[in-house]
Amino acid sequence: MTNINISTVIRDDQDFVKEKLSTFPYEIQKILFREYCSIKERRDANLFLLNFEEHIGQKLNIKPSLLNLNHDEDSLREYADQRAHICTVYSASSNNVNINEICSNLINYANTYGISVNVNGNPQGIVKRLCDPLWWLRKFRRSLTRNIETVQHHLNAVNRIKGIYASDWLASQRRNQLRRHERSMSSTMFTNNLGQSFSLKELSDKSVSNPQIRKAELMVRIRGFEDISKTLNHEALFLTITCPSKYHRSFSRSGDSNPKWGGYTPLDAQNYLNNIWQRIRAKLDRENIRFYGFRVAEPNHDGTPHWHLLLFVNVNESKLLTEICKEYALMKDPNEKGAQEHRFTVKRIDPNKGSATGYIAKYISKNIDGSDLDTGIYGENPVTAAERVNAWASCWGIRQFQQLGGPSVSVWREARRLKEHQTEQNKALNELRHSADTSNWQAFIKIMGGVFVKRKDQLARPLYDYTRDNETGELSQSYYDEEPTKSIKGMLLGNSKIITRFLKWTRQAFRQKTQFN
Repeated sequence: MTNINISTVIRDDQDFVKEKLSTFPYEIQKILFREYCSIKERRDANLFLLNFEEHIGQKLNIKPSLLNLNHDEDSLREYADQRAHICTVYSASSNNVNINEICSNLINYANTYGISVNVNGNPQGIVKRLCDPLWWLRKFRRSLTRNIETVQHHLNAVNRIKGIYASDWLASQRRNQLRRHERSMSSTMFTNNLGQSFSLKELSDKSVSNPQIRKAELMVRIRGFEDISKTLNHEALFLTITCPSKYHRSFSRSGDSNPKWGGYTPLDAQNYLNNIWQRIRAKLDRENIRFYGFRVAEPNHDGTPHWHLLLFVNVNESKLLTEICKEYALMKDPNEKGAQEHRFTVKRIDPNKGSATGYIAKYISKNIDGSDLDTGIYGENPVTAAERVNAWASCWGIRQFQQLGGPSVSVWREARRLKEHQTEQNKALNELRHSADTSNWQAFIKIMGGVFVKRKDQLARPLYDYTRDNETGELSQSYYDEEPTKSIKGMLLGNSKIITRFLKWTRQAFRQKTQFN
């Protein structure tokens, strides 16, 4: 039953309208009903609802006949329980069927609900996943969020006028999700082998999960790249690559629909940019042009991503690098209006006028917490904008920051864990520890072998090893696949294992607080 008051609709059409609207959440119902009422002819209005359901069903990862985006958390849990139960019954009743056939049939069943399954795992593990209600619930949550945002995007509810970067619905969902996550982490306690106890929230706040720490680390690494570029006489380039007009849902000034829009989602646009970048890198590799720096993916006002690249390159190779990037960025629809001026831009950063680090700092801040900005690019509140960008990235699974080239960040983080007594007998290891402790990425690069050193030739590499159960001493296994799991333990220096993680953590059993009247 829809919450929309449809008393103004012709009586014979009310059941039809109610049925078509009930598929969608209330926020989307309002948009659709407003559009429905704006159409004067009865037949055209009904066709609008009918065609919209069929058309949007093709954009989602679920069949139109199964489409129901109106789930709340309770109904979604029930929905997940039902799917897992069906898989469990089928699996239990197929004793004489080959496990690979059972696995294949269950994967096909999941696919009908728009749920993708990693087919590279072992069959027993895949079947165990598909019989687990929690696995289905996690998948359904992600699928439902992305599908609803796809509908919002399709209805032009994501733009600087109605909901910048992400729909109001998605921004609200993300805030609620983060609150639940924070409450859960605050109530989850871990104790180490020294008897120290911390909540998962306290441990998270000390890691790069903390936005302030994440931002500080990014800035340290960018500054280190810039410092070493000066010693190597490398040039700093700031490149921006945007998508063709058909990927953009609406105009930036008015928020009105873009008539050239081809029905693409932000994820489609991100895949386009990824493909362009893969081809650029392959071409640069063939030309033996080496570079290093950072890539930032951020949304336009309507959620369509664009990329900023801060690249450091040999002065003699910068012109060719720029030409190659422009060639591929304009490969599609190069003659459309504004393509030559806006689809690819380059700024050569003059160190006498400002630093490359300072130039990219605002983009880092905008996409993390907005705390260092006075206003956003469209005049919006930068802190609120950062929250919406976070919701956007989470929904579409877009990696916002990526280091290009340079040494291993994992080794950098493990080096910060090293104790002085571990390194005093090894000069290189001591220098490695000192560079990390003093946040000197430039020195770290030199010690690791230089900015262009290959991974196999770096001074140190991350050390991954099997994890053992704290109580039994047995190798810990993954829940679904029941295979031994590895985690980072330290670093490899030549053939020597340098352990940096000595603490063993045990999750405390959850205790419900007793209520006294």
